[in-house]
Amino acid sequence: VLICQESLEVAKRQFYDLVLIDTAGRLHIDEELMDELKAINDTVHPHHVLLVADAMTGQDAVNQALGFNSRLDLTGIILTKMDGDARGGAALSMREMVGKPILFCGVGEKPEALEPFYPDRLASRILGMGDVLSLIEKAEHAYEQKEVERLERIAKKNQFSLEDFQAQLQQIKKMGSLGELLDLVPGARKLTQKTDLGQAERELKRVEAIINSMTLEERRNPAILNGSRRRRIAQGSGTTVTDVNRLIKQFLEMKKMMQRFSKFGARNLFSRMPNLFQ
Repeated sequence: VLICQESLEVAKRQFYDLVLIDTAGRLHIDEELMDELKAINDTVHPHHVLLVADAMTGQDAVNQALGFNSRLDLTGIILTKMDGDARGGAALSMREMVGKPILFCGVGEKPEALEPFYPDRLASRILGMGDVLSLIEKAEHAYEQKEVERLERIAKKNQFSLEDFQAQLQQIKKMGSLGELLDLVPGARKLTQKTDLGQAERELKRVEAIINSMTLEERRNPAILNGSRRRRIAQGSGTTVTDVNRLIKQFLEMKKMMQRFSKFGARNLFSRMPNLFQ
């Protein structure tokens, strides 16, 4: 309690706009720790009291929220692990039983995986209808307009290189895992039920390893990749020459399609898109 009080005083003296007090994890049935939490609340008088709950625990998360709310009068809830199979149930039960809004949800371990909670979007995901708005927001966050314009220019000039391809893979990774992204695409899960997403993720890592084993000149001009260079790249990336050859072939096909896309539009591109994971 004293540490929290002193922190608040320091924040006031240094004109901080926000003070975040993160208390140690505790169970609602632990009376001693709950009394400590109540004392902190009564001392610092926070504007918001948020409970961080694990969505995977189902009904236990609801009981936890009820217990904390009876002692602290919560102003909101943050649900973590919403990317798990049990997502949805805890959110609906908490809102109904506790009567407090769910403000944020965690769908991963990185800071950017903490997202505002939109109940209509969650309902759409549960019903398998995807979440296009969230997908667009992720794409806008990952890609700057200048980068999009640059890619369009190099596609038209047929200058797309393995270096550009690697950069795009890294941007896609920022948006989340393949499973998370597929959850946002309407109907995508049904189409990929027989697809091993774990294997697809491993294949992406293999592709990155191969490109990382190339020199800058090789990434910018794959035409110089003769047999000895490909053997060196395979050894450096822990893959085989066959893997390297397959990547180069797929990249060249993609490069051709990007040029078609710049001329004829998206329909032409997607009708000829190769499968990178075969």
